[in-house]
Amino acid sequence: MTTESIPQRRVEPYSAIVMGVLAAGFAAWALLALPLQGAFILTLASVLGWTGWITFSYKRPVKSRKVIATYLCAVGFQLIHMAEEYTGGFPHEIVELFDSPRDWPEEQFLLVFVFGFGALYFFAGAGALYRIRAANFFLWWYALGAGLLNGISHFVFPVIKGGYFPGLYTAGGHLVMSALLIYFLIQEHRKLKREDEPG
Repeated sequence: MTTESIPQRRVEPYSAIVMGVLAAGFAAWALLALPLQGAFILTLASVLGWTGWITFSYKRPVKSRKVIATYLCAVGFQLIHMAEEYTGGFPHEIVELFDSPRDWPEEQFLLVFVFGFGALYFFAGAGALYRIRAANFFLWWYALGAGLLNGISHFVFPVIKGGYFPGLYTAGGHLVMSALLIYFLIQEHRKLKREDEPG
């Protein structure tokens, strides 16, 4: 049998469409409801997460326990980071930093970004164990958005303020965890791609 006669596996497009619509809806909500500087970071995180997912893990969802374990450790660290943000009054501070006309209620910050996303992150980890495509989106959402982009922004905010900004002390951990996760995700992509190649 020649390689030309080997049937190519079709990849269902529905997960990409559904997650794209959900990511766009979340970005639209953030742009309409949150201080624009925070909303911009979340919108860019959605774009980066979806792009990374489609490029590397959509066709071949991860199956390495090392990748999923790294992701879950990163999510655990995210909760530690958000504890620093919460105790430092991050929602209020970002409104003050950029003199935003929009308030960011503390209850909204807790319900959406700590409890809501915290639950989604762990559900996604469970889904990734079973190679569910949509669950893999959140691996990239953390790696490029909540980890890398968020970590970088927490080093920019203190420069703008001229002093400590909530989340600074744990921002370095974000960069380390996201860099490690990105490395493992790309490594996994290459490994799965080699396994798919004929011969």
